[in-house]
Amino acid sequence: MPRLHDILALENLPDRWLSGDDKCDCTYQRIGSWHNPYIGTTLQVRLCCLWAEIYKEYPEFVQEIPAFWDGNHVAPITAPQPWDSEDMDMPLPIWYRQLAREQGRTVADIRAEYSQKQYLRPRKVSPGSGRDSRQPSQREVRLAQLDELEKTGWRREDRIALWEKEDALKRERERHDRAKSR
Repeated sequence: MPRLHDILALENLPDRWLSGDDKCDCTYQRIGSWHNPYIGTTLQVRLCCLWAEIYKEYPEFVQEIPAFWDGNHVAPITAPQPWDSEDMDMPLPIWYRQLAREQGRTVADIRAEYSQKQYLRPRKVSPGSGRDSRQPSQREVRLAQLDELEKTGWRREDRIALWEKEDALKRERERHDRAKSR
């Protein structure tokens, strides 16, 4: 049975922060949370806000790129993409940040204007109509793989030569199978 002291302490707890809770204007909301049942405490850090302050102190170490790198199609995308989830409507914090980027305004301004216009928020899309309906080509997949392999020390030329050998072997097998089936 809980003690009166424990019950009273629960009434004084601060609101728990959650990633994407829209309690700050940071573009990428991140909450660090560490729990320890043996000492009965939880530490939460609004990392996004802390990082924003650090960025101000060390701007030479920060690079904000006005594009999203699409690793599936090996290309930068400079415009915010339309919502394409088949599972859920666009979360308000993401919608506010998308509008802020599109309109060149602050998240606070957008939140103030659009909090009463939630009916405009993008809704989930019907199955099969999302962006993922287009699969990347083999070339796009290989280019993305090359980018990742180069980060680990592979030389691009070595991997291309290996793929050319694999493709030649595959063509040889296919010719052999066709000849065998005649």
